[in-house]
Amino acid sequence: MKTPSLYKHLESCHTLGHAFLQVAAVDPAATVLRYPLASSPESTRIWQTVSYAEMLQKVSRIAHFLRSKGVGSGTPVAIISNSRLEWMATDMAIQLLGGITVSIYQSLTPEEVGFILYDSGAKIVCIENQEQLAKIDWLCSNDCTIPEREKQAAESTRIPIELVVTFESLAKNDANTTYRDAFFTFTEITEDQTYPDDPPPIPQALNRQSTSTYVYTSGTTGPPKGVIQSHGNHLVNVLQASLCGVFGGDTELFLYLPLAHSFARLIYHAGFITSTSLVLPAVIDHKSSRLDLSSIARDIRESNCEVLPSVPRLFEKMAAAVKAKATTKGLQGYLMRNCLSNAERIQHCRERGLPEPIGSSLLYDMFKPIRLKICGQLFGDSLKHAISGGARLDPSIIRFFDGLGVTVCEGYGLTETAVATHVNVPSSRKIGSVGRAFPQLEVRINPHDSEISVRGPNVAHGYLNRPKATAESWTDDGWFHTGDVGRVDDDGFLFITDRKKELVITAGGKKIPPSSIEGLFKSSSLISHAFFYGEGKPYCVALLTLNEPEVRISLSALNISVTESDTLSEHPFVTSQIERVVNEINSKLASYETIKKFAILSEDFTIENGLLTPTLKMKRKKITERFISEIQKLYE
Repeated sequence: MKTPSLYKHLESCHTLGHAFLQVAAVDPAATVLRYPLASSPESTRIWQTVSYAEMLQKVSRIAHFLRSKGVGSGTPVAIISNSRLEWMATDMAIQLLGGITVSIYQSLTPEEVGFILYDSGAKIVCIENQEQLAKIDWLCSNDCTIPEREKQAAESTRIPIELVVTFESLAKNDANTTYRDAFFTFTEITEDQTYPDDPPPIPQALNRQSTSTYVYTSGTTGPPKGVIQSHGNHLVNVLQASLCGVFGGDTELFLYLPLAHSFARLIYHAGFITSTSLVLPAVIDHKSSRLDLSSIARDIRESNCEVLPSVPRLFEKMAAAVKAKATTKGLQGYLMRNCLSNAERIQHCRERGLPEPIGSSLLYDMFKPIRLKICGQLFGDSLKHAISGGARLDPSIIRFFDGLGVTVCEGYGLTETAVATHVNVPSSRKIGSVGRAFPQLEVRINPHDSEISVRGPNVAHGYLNRPKATAESWTDDGWFHTGDVGRVDDDGFLFITDRKKELVITAGGKKIPPSSIEGLFKSSSLISHAFFYGEGKPYCVALLTLNEPEVRISLSALNISVTESDTLSEHPFVTSQIERVVNEINSKLASYETIKKFAILSEDFTIENGLLTPTLKMKRKKITERFISEIQKLYE
């Protein structure tokens, strides 16, 4: 086990590499992470444990290899991969050398990858598998379209790639001469004993102000921007999170989120440079980077991790799955329905400080085995709490899990704040808020438009190659304008109401926060996504997508026959049920907010069809463009 509460050294460390070496020296035999080996989602898990000594050897050899290839202070190195041991070992090697990690989502297209490589200047690329290698091959054989940004005109150019490192053992592509003689695998590097086991010296000039990484925004409003994050940003943010107790002691954190996202980077750093350790999911597909959610769900359950950080989408799907099972016929469905409704009543009383009815309290105790079984099937048996970040989590989802006995702590942060600024903690929460500010962070609310601004040592240093955007978002005295609208209550809890740029302004001049209304649909297990629209229009409409597995379960429970080829979005019963949900939501809204018409789409919003970001946020502009004809019909 690690030394409990090992994080005070973060105040004196100058770099991430320095912090990692200090923790590794305290107890080399301590576990830094564990992960399962599995050949398929259904196969037996064989859990592997990696000690600091083992990880340090891998990091050291990768660092010596990269240094031999010219990586040093300020050298950008790109990583395109899911979250896995190799990603973190390679990143830490880059940090030891003073290089700059350029994190790229594994779900991006070749041209999107090409833009980030071009913008960052990275010519050394570390990739996961054959799927990512195909993108590199495409870039080496085709001109890449570089979109217009600020004063730089759009252009088409070939992306230079000088060296490729693969995490899976892939054969060299002899047909491609661009990097044929500079193609290496992670295994051959880390098993090469000619590279020393001791790390190379950290450059003396490296300090807390030195750039650690370029993290690119999701690009929901144009080409992604590279956020310049320093070693100090990360060291401070890990210390802030540790001080407020959101991780704590020798807790195990489950990390499945993509490390191209700053939230996941915070979790990874906590596991490598504090007394916290990590649990990773199995790599099921060694050729593709597509995530197998059923396999990840199994690993969450079987790992018995203590803290689960996630984006809201996972909690929404978990809640929808439980609610769908409660609709089934028979004794199991009957007991689950009564268990959930009883839990909801008890949660309502506890949240408001009301006395619990004796009958409800007795039932709550009787239903405890069912609640424990539900929670065990979702999270395993050791979960202390979950953390939700990356987007707004609807309060109804938090209340649902509270009723089951699972504490979900919602937090807040941005790539530009590297990363977290606020969080609820198990001992101090307010549902609907994102918690209190981290230590050393200042927060202010603009009196004119309620925009939230923050200032502190974790706030990043600006956007790469974007002086205009940097000047618009950062003030000369260090305040960052988040673009989010909110308020701080008398107890210091921050409540986010919406994105400043996403407010819908109707023809009547009413300003409506769409995410608040879209979040109301999360309470229905039948609906996957809701997209609210009404900009400049006389009334508001919605595009809805179906949660097809749960819809089919509900139809089956009612003995309504459907085939795999049936279009559920046109099914009369489904339409009537969705209309009922819309009417229920409208009853909670002001008249100008109500949804007068809606359309049920035949396809969901996904990363693959380009309608969700890699962190599962809706790309509002692209959704509007893709379904403009459906929107127009709602106004005919």
